[in-house]
Amino acid sequence: MRHVSNRSIWLVVLVCAAVTATATAPAAQTPAASGKSFLWTVHRGENLLYLAGSVHALNEDVYPLSTAFESAFAAAGTLVEEIDLGTADATLAPILLSKGLYLDGRRFDTVVSAETATLVTARLEASGLPVQMFQTMKPWMVMLTLSALEAQRAGLDPNLGLDKHFFDRATAAGKTIVGLETAESQLDRLDAIPDAIQEQLLRSTLNELDTIQASLQTLITSWQRGDVAAIEELLLGSFDGYPAAYTSLIVERNRNWMPQIEACLARSRPCMVVVGAAHLVGPDGLLAELRGRGYRIEQQ
Repeated sequence: MRHVSNRSIWLVVLVCAAVTATATAPAAQTPAASGKSFLWTVHRGENLLYLAGSVHALNEDVYPLSTAFESAFAAAGTLVEEIDLGTADATLAPILLSKGLYLDGRRFDTVVSAETATLVTARLEASGLPVQMFQTMKPWMVMLTLSALEAQRAGLDPNLGLDKHFFDRATAAGKTIVGLETAESQLDRLDAIPDAIQEQLLRSTLNELDTIQASLQTLITSWQRGDVAAIEELLLGSFDGYPAAYTSLIVERNRNWMPQIEACLARSRPCMVVVGAAHLVGPDGLLAELRGRGYRIEQQ
């Protein structure tokens, strides 16, 4: 795995976990230099499915999507996403509160180091936010909340993410919608990260917040161009030094999804599978796994 210096891992979390995705960068529509989208067809014999790498929150300037995305959606009878957004909308808030807050009397400023607590306090005060509100949050929840606030300031909207875009259209069209996992299972993985690693990830985020928009712009432009190498370097390189997080957030979830993805190929009408872009690339990505199982893969 290539090393990417000074890169915050929260970028990866936001791209590979639909329920927590709240940040990308605004970008004017950029035609792919290669004429490709971040979308593949997966074939075995006469059967096929469409596999799309998503960024879970986007700016309206990335729409309309390429004709490849439109053709895939029109052909698909079933939309498969990380979670069923219809179900998640009704259950996310209480689950997030139950997992992201300390319920045992601990406080954020007693769990993390004094230096980290001071840095977070300074960031909150500079933003005009009530410090006390964050004292019951776990470090991963603080990390995601601060990142989401930066995304809001940039005018970014998870309702414009690729997942939500196709979920809304599939609902309107009466297509079948399938979730590969639940919102609760996604949050469980974040919550299972040891406290010390959570603090390290939070510190990385704090270091990046003031300059993150440039990285996000690169991410979106690379995604629009269908640039697999750039997405792999930007996202998977962020896991250097965090092998347990990589295994939990990427590798294990990819393996868990494979039976459902392969089952799509038994359907008479193709599925369109939409998951975070980080799940497609690299040696443990879905594209490599499917190739290894003998499927023919073509980028669209």
